[in-house]
Amino acid sequence: MVSTKDAANVQAAKRVRRGVSNATKAVSHLKFHEKDAAANGLFVGQLSDVRVESSINADGKTFTGLEVPRLTFEFTSCHANVNEKRYVYQTLFPVESNVDTIPEGKDEWRVNSVLAWIKHILDVFYLKGRELTPAEEDSLSLDFIDYEENNGIIEYVSVEPETVLAAYKKLFEAAAAMMNGSYADKDKEATGKPCYKDANGKSLPVWMKLLRYVKNKKGDWTAVSRGELSFPSFVGEGCLELMKAKEFPKVIRIDVTKESITPKEVKKTPTIGTPTIPGMAGAMPMGGVVAAPEVNMGAVPTNEAYSEANSDMPF
Repeated sequence: MVSTKDAANVQAAKRVRRGVSNATKAVSHLKFHEKDAAANGLFVGQLSDVRVESSINADGKTFTGLEVPRLTFEFTSCHANVNEKRYVYQTLFPVESNVDTIPEGKDEWRVNSVLAWIKHILDVFYLKGRELTPAEEDSLSLDFIDYEENNGIIEYVSVEPETVLAAYKKLFEAAAAMMNGSYADKDKEATGKPCYKDANGKSLPVWMKLLRYVKNKKGDWTAVSRGELSFPSFVGEGCLELMKAKEFPKVIRIDVTKESITPKEVKKTPTIGTPTIPGMAGAMPMGGVVAAPEVNMGAVPTNEAYSEANSDMPF
């Protein structure tokens, strides 16, 4: 029989005191900086994880109160020291079904962007030049049709939000399975290993196109993701390319006339009545961005954010 004193000791032993330990995370993940760029303005990194997660959307957002899946691609720099790694994420979310997001709708691009990003990443890591099989195409198709053609006119057909979310979840999980080596169908067996890692389990180095600002149709600079270095919303001519020893990227590039990896001055809004950030002397109006010098694309940077890819670099 366990005594009262022994029971108290066991209970006390199960409690973990709060304090500083090796598990304490002191700082957040480092972000990529323009100083990490290679001479061509691109960044060298690696795909470290592909996962499907979900969360309940708050009031006032799309799919309010429903569990919304998301497909996240986690990219890092090639630093050997985990404390020096830079992180950047490309996260894809379901797009609501409505009259604007169907084919020929004004927001059709939102659906197309999600599908294009998935296909681009599959092209780079999974397909590597081959085409999708019919079974793979079926796995990557949305399980709902929210439009019909009537005398040459595309009309919206209502679909329940739960059906939309279930379809995107299936699509995201199929893409993640292909990337992580767990995808199988009647003609294909699971490989058991992620396609973005080599035979030794090491992530493959890739060229990455990260941007802070792009020019809109009016010629004004606009932030890609609040001015942080991020993948652009549109794949365009490509944002990822596997690195090959002693070779520059053959497909992706930075168009310096309309793409920037450095902060840019945006079109200023009226400052009358515009609050400033408290506690900051000389704080600029909200929405403004302090311009920084452009990176010299013709000079090799002195940083090592891309040099730890452990392959022969072409510069």
